[in-house]
Amino acid sequence: MGMEVRIAKTAGFCWGVRRTVDRVMEVAGAASNPVVTLGPIIHNPQAVERMRAQGVGTVQAVAEVERGTTVVVRTHGAIRSELQAAKERGLSVVDGTCPYVKYPQAMARRLSGEGYHVVVVGDAAHAEVKGVLSYAEGPCTVVKPGGPIPEIDAKRVAVLAQTTCIGAEFERVVGALALRHREVRAVNTICNDTDERQADARQLASEVDAVVVVGGKNSANTRHLAELCRQIQPRTWHVETEEELQPGWFEGCKVVGLSAGASTPDWVVEGVAARLRSLPA
Repeated sequence: MGMEVRIAKTAGFCWGVRRTVDRVMEVAGAASNPVVTLGPIIHNPQAVERMRAQGVGTVQAVAEVERGTTVVVRTHGAIRSELQAAKERGLSVVDGTCPYVKYPQAMARRLSGEGYHVVVVGDAAHAEVKGVLSYAEGPCTVVKPGGPIPEIDAKRVAVLAQTTCIGAEFERVVGALALRHREVRAVNTICNDTDERQADARQLASEVDAVVVVGGKNSANTRHLAELCRQIQPRTWHVETEEELQPGWFEGCKVVGLSAGASTPDWVVEGVAARLRSLPA
């Protein structure tokens, strides 16, 4: 008798990622010219590789793109100057930015224009945060989740969040800044899917003997899911595919929970679930 596998109802592609991936495949199928994505379309190596097999390439900068190529902006959005460069070169651009990412971009532009010092709670090295910062028209500060909150020389501060930020971290930063500055404007730009997915994962972790979180090792939201689950269920593992699963991890387990990041394709989740079910309980 194999182990029971409980899959979180929010496991796998979120609405925004599915929308972008479908758009890329639609463009690739209809285009007679080359199609590339500006950076990896999503943070999942298996999905990127499958697209490459369909003829969709990846570039890191518009300067690398040859004339006549269609450029697709990835789910995380792009730096404003890169979009401008594509426009100036006359390249065909398909905007695959998730609407939930466009919101913090718009708010960074608007609030900085109103004189606020913009603070983004997130990872400064992440493509989404780089894109959001590029829309600000004044000074910005990035506060890393769990990290120190620097002194900011401003009376008016506006706080935004990376869409995959953990809610408690956004709350911590807003609360700390509220005591330091005369005015703090908090705009919760955390994606609803992120909140729901994290709540599902926490609930699941409390009900099972072990948890497997599936998704790219370079996916911020997947790493956050694994961190949250590990706080509740220490036997939590983050894998990209079923090949990484080790039977020894599940000794004595009868029920295993399975969650997956927003950029994890359904077929990868199903592959991990099938392998788990084949392991002896």
